[in-house]
Amino acid sequence: MRRVAAGFAACLAGCAQLAGIDPTSGEGLPGNSLAVKRMSVGKAVDVAPLDLAGLVASYLVPSGTGVDRVAATNDGGGNWVTKVRAPAPVLFTLPDDPKLQRLYDFPRSALTILYAQLEHPGRTPAPDGAMLTVATHLDAPTTAADRFQVYTVGSWSAFDVPAPAEASTDVMATYAFDMSSRVAFRAQLDRLTAQDVFLVLRYTGSVLTGVAEAAPFDQTGNDMVSATMTAVTADRQLNVIVSDDITKRYLTVRPGVSGLTMGWNLVAAPGAALAFNAGPVLNSGPLMATEVGVNTMYANPFAGPPHNWSTLLTLSTYESRTYKPSTDVTVTLYAGMNQYVEPTDGLKLNLDAGLPDSIKLNDLPLLSDGITVAKPTSLVEVVIDAIPATNTLFGLQLYDLLPSADGMRLDYHMVLDALGTDATFHLPPEVFVVGHTYTLRAICTAGGFPALGNGDLTARRLPMSQSYADSGVFTVMP
Repeated sequence: MRRVAAGFAACLAGCAQLAGIDPTSGEGLPGNSLAVKRMSVGKAVDVAPLDLAGLVASYLVPSGTGVDRVAATNDGGGNWVTKVRAPAPVLFTLPDDPKLQRLYDFPRSALTILYAQLEHPGRTPAPDGAMLTVATHLDAPTTAADRFQVYTVGSWSAFDVPAPAEASTDVMATYAFDMSSRVAFRAQLDRLTAQDVFLVLRYTGSVLTGVAEAAPFDQTGNDMVSATMTAVTADRQLNVIVSDDITKRYLTVRPGVSGLTMGWNLVAAPGAALAFNAGPVLNSGPLMATEVGVNTMYANPFAGPPHNWSTLLTLSTYESRTYKPSTDVTVTLYAGMNQYVEPTDGLKLNLDAGLPDSIKLNDLPLLSDGITVAKPTSLVEVVIDAIPATNTLFGLQLYDLLPSADGMRLDYHMVLDALGTDATFHLPPEVFVVGHTYTLRAICTAGGFPALGNGDLTARRLPMSQSYADSGVFTVMP
């Protein structure tokens, strides 16, 4: 593999050492380390060392027979350490899915990374059968254009409240808490606690026009929540220009995609610096290919104390294709370009990250769907071609495409998530299972990581743009 030192370290006892590993007598020579910090993004951002109990990490080091895995040791305080001295790729697991392998390949011996989650610290599941009754007194009678939403920041849930049939200055809803949508995309809903912000939001059209914030509380299972709404006046202008070559850029992607869809939103986001666009939506809308930009009004009532949530503008674009591996089964695959930025007047959104136009697997271009590949027995080289080719980070995700419960489609199941500064990755062969069907998603990131040269992936800064594309679908054969 690239960037791994060749040769063998001296061993005074006469035993063979793996390349780049300290002999046990080598005192004071630092080995590779991986420090993992858990960032909990709730009403505030909380950072602490990740508890590594039950997780594993190993470094991929060349040997006479190919590549060996050198297990890392949990050194406490969220740190994995080894005696491997030369920079080497590291495979590791994280709590969200202990079966999912992460592969980080950077030219640094010491890495510091974030495990960022939308959550309040110490989250627990919501009580079984929990019910909520939410009563909101309004500043003005309802109109036909109004819609209402309960939104919690910290437990990250949302529920659309039915508007009264007739004009009213009160809105009330009683509902099972498990009817809420999961903003954090976890299987479970988190219990509401006094760490959270419980909001009732009013929208007129797409614009936020009212906010009611309830007093903090700890959910018991049958709770009544009351709040009084305050009007929000859109007093700020969003005026941005959008790149005029978006449609042209998608023409290079192989396999080809079509059906350009674009949209934008403004969010009051506690995790804005991470490009986490979760939070109360301030305004949003679609964007047509013929439009040159967005010019509209909004307000962020959460920008000042006590919340201090920054305004995050997201421009989202994507195209897609559909593949039918059999008559009754389909899978939809994507290419997309997104940009995350704090809005300023007259800003131009160029979507700077390179758009992957093709992916090669062991020199085989995955330019069409339905390809078969032989079961690999050694490291699998994957090369990302992107336009432009220079990017801050490259990512690669391997998805096992498995039948849905109704057997009508193939669903994405990620089995490996890789990240590095090089467009070439080397994947362990065992992640490819005979008879399974896969796609590789290539990801390019521009900006966002000011301390990357020091091996620090925790420092984040806007603007950041990211582009991605799915490879041709392939099946592994014996």
